[in-house]
Amino acid sequence: MDSTADKEISRRRFLQAGTGAVLAAGGLAGAAAALPAPITAEGADGAPGPLRKCISLSGPAPVRSGRHPNDYCYWGTPDYFRQSGTTWVKLWVSWADLQPEYRPRSRAESWFDLNMAPLGKAWLWRLDRQVRAANDDGLGVILSLYHAFPRWANGADGDDPDSARSASQRLPRDLSADGPWGWWVSYLCARYSGKTNPLGPHEPFPGEDASGYDARSGNPAGARVDALEVCNEPNVLFWPQERIAASVATMIRSGVRLSGSAGPRILGPSTLDSPDPGEAPAPRVRTDWRSFTTQVLDELRREPAPGPFGWTHHNYRDVKRAVAAPQSRVRQVVDLVRAGSWPDRGRPLLWLTEAGLNVFPDQQDQRVRRLQAERIRRNFLEMSRLPDVYLWTQHGLSDIADNPFKSGLRDDFRAGAHPRPGPARPALRAWAELPGAQEP
Repeated sequence: MDSTADKEISRRRFLQAGTGAVLAAGGLAGAAAALPAPITAEGADGAPGPLRKCISLSGPAPVRSGRHPNDYCYWGTPDYFRQSGTTWVKLWVSWADLQPEYRPRSRAESWFDLNMAPLGKAWLWRLDRQVRAANDDGLGVILSLYHAFPRWANGADGDDPDSARSASQRLPRDLSADGPWGWWVSYLCARYSGKTNPLGPHEPFPGEDASGYDARSGNPAGARVDALEVCNEPNVLFWPQERIAASVATMIRSGVRLSGSAGPRILGPSTLDSPDPGEAPAPRVRTDWRSFTTQVLDELRREPAPGPFGWTHHNYRDVKRAVAAPQSRVRQVVDLVRAGSWPDRGRPLLWLTEAGLNVFPDQQDQRVRRLQAERIRRNFLEMSRLPDVYLWTQHGLSDIADNPFKSGLRDDFRAGAHPRPGPARPALRAWAELPGAQEP
């Protein structure tokens, strides 16, 4: 297993610990003994709104290796999206994977290297293929930036001394639009413009005949990303946490500036709905979701983003606790953002870009498997009652054996001589039956 895979496992363990014990100490199995009566679309307070259904394909591993279990193009994934009425897909990419050691001195150098990164392996061509396949299937595409940065960009000389976070999770020293992180974001905005470019975005070469394409925009597949999420759960996954809201506001402002009017919609701040206020052991370790949301809004009120963007939030805890819409953390976030003078031009207001239920270590308990399906179903219908919520994202289709975070709709992918997806959980059918919007 490579170091990046280790980081994904560590991240999930950290999240599992960070969200706290919600149910009985015996795990989900005890709470599943008496399942609540299911709610239905007819039983909700008002008919569900046109909430979009999205599935996150879990992480950046499909960019690193071909035919990965979470590669959109394989293992019947397109068919399931179509059959289940899922109209958005969330894919991932990691800067630390692509430029772990190369230190560009300019945007032109960075873009030139990224076209074939890392070290001539051209991993982004795999992402091109998946994005283009999703485009052809009529899906909206979210590309999320994984929480790992090259150590040359963040200056980390070791892991975070205050938590389990790795050196790669330290924020870059420069988050402006004109530094290495900004070059990375501008490259993705340029690459996934939907234009065809046989080389990828680059400064024109002397004597280059680019009469058939725009040298500074596009990719070989002509793939298009609709939304770019510039960070992932920074209130728990980034360090240092001091001034984390100011750093994230800078990331959002830089992303909006770099995307411009023709690029993908920028999304952020991708807040994890944990810890709750009063639960964080120390501000330097984690920042509770409410304080973080308020602080980012304050930073953006002081210095607004130069254009609209979508506010993103992860609602795992609301799912796990079966919280009704009026009392949910999501409703509180909507109220905070509205009170923060969110401009109407920024609608839709709230994108729920991760959710689900981690069933580890009871993933084979039939009661827990039914509980997972019911919790997902219940929260989706509850969120449909909130008109400001645009999209609901299920995190994971197939689980991976060496990752203890088990929130997928299927059991562990079966590797080996005859690889295939694992058995379906009840949640697979429950997701397909949810009444989602028909268009992205």
